[in-house]
Amino acid sequence: MNHTRGWRTATILMTLLGLCQVWWAGGIGDRTSVSAAILAPLSLLSALALSRVNALETRLPVVVVTGAQLCLTVLALTIGLPGQVRHDIDARAGIVLAVAMGILVAIEVDRRERARSAWAGPAPYAR
Repeated sequence: MNHTRGWRTATILMTLLGLCQVWWAGGIGDRTSVSAAILAPLSLLSALALSRVNALETRLPVVVVTGAQLCLTVLALTIGLPGQVRHDIDARAGIVLAVAMGILVAIEVDRRERARSAWAGPAPYAR
């Protein structure tokens, strides 16, 4: 298995995002979140899959779930979710934005590290 710093960072941040979503879905913060209740198990399952295998099939759900959380947060901050008023930026939104962007950056760093290490040797058809 190819363990890179980006892969480890993405796994840790995805687990952190999933645990925060569980916290917010339980209503332990200032308000409950239905989107967090839906995305929490998906985040934790994709973090578990990513921790086991670093492959396209495990990175894709991480990117999709992270993108969904990021889009929902930006939508809530700009015009509001359907049937709700616009939210002001608070600690929850800051955490989601920072962790989600960190996950996407870590996945990209992992991709670059793996691509760099794949071509570390001589060209396959060189004489």
